[in-house]
Amino acid sequence: MEIELYFLGTSAGVPTPHRNVTSIVMRRKGELIFFDMGEGTQRQLFKLGLGLGKVIKIFFTHIHGDHILGFFPLLQTLTLFKRTKELFIFGPPKLKSLIDYFLSFLEVNLPFEMSFTEVYDGAIFEFDEYYIKAIKNSHTSWSFSYRFQEYGRSGKFNVKKALEDKVPRHLWKDLAGGKDVVINGKTFKSKDYIIPVSIRGRSIVVSGDTSPFKRMISFSKDCDVLIHEATFLHELKERSLETLHTTALEAAKIAKEANVKILILTHFSARYEDPNPLLEEARRIFPSTFLAEDLQNLTIPYVKPIFYDKL
Repeated sequence: MEIELYFLGTSAGVPTPHRNVTSIVMRRKGELIFFDMGEGTQRQLFKLGLGLGKVIKIFFTHIHGDHILGFFPLLQTLTLFKRTKELFIFGPPKLKSLIDYFLSFLEVNLPFEMSFTEVYDGAIFEFDEYYIKAIKNSHTSWSFSYRFQEYGRSGKFNVKKALEDKVPRHLWKDLAGGKDVVINGKTFKSKDYIIPVSIRGRSIVVSGDTSPFKRMISFSKDCDVLIHEATFLHELKERSLETLHTTALEAAKIAKEANVKILILTHFSARYEDPNPLLEEARRIFPSTFLAEDLQNLTIPYVKPIFYDKL
């Protein structure tokens, strides 16, 4: 079971002829998990053929136009498509009133349930096989970074022993899931059929817009993929301080200190028609750095990432 990351927009502030504004989507076991949804996100989705009929969860980092204005057209599209599955939204508190205003003003009657969950510093949202944690970052008064973290697995099922002990196949799932089973008065204990191998879950951190802050290092510690904004080259450090953004050099230092596997740079200022200088700057500090490109994807298996296109 793979995780696929798709970059739907990699530009900062405004779109360019080659880059849409910010949006990332993760596809995992039929779910689409979005991090931000700038204008034009729908069109990028349709280009990739990802569809909109699945479970959809959307995590917003903050309320700036280049991160949220693609969401409201999506609601209209899902209404036209007569979607019935619930939509799950997570974001800063003020976002809820904005969504309610949009629905009222345009008289959109959703044919599906939409839940909104407020995000706060240290919030942990738990799901069946993973959780997503949020921490407040250093951009706006309500701006967050997210960490997707799969739960680890304790081991794998010992098929050879189950066959030797003649355990019926329809009971293997119970044993693998930690349940003891009884057959004709004999108890088969789950622990006897689990090979004690620790299999760690995969982890992905999305910085959102932010200037560098110390907590990001511990928050990203040992993650498989750190997707970090790199709006400017370090020569524009003063500009990055004014706008509360990060330079490519600073993102690389964070990745190195956090011991991440790979760093993906995104959210490039429109002044950089060619973002390769940002890549070169970062790789001097952290060689395992790559540039995010619109409509490209990264597949993350259990062992190590597989790269496609230029990633």
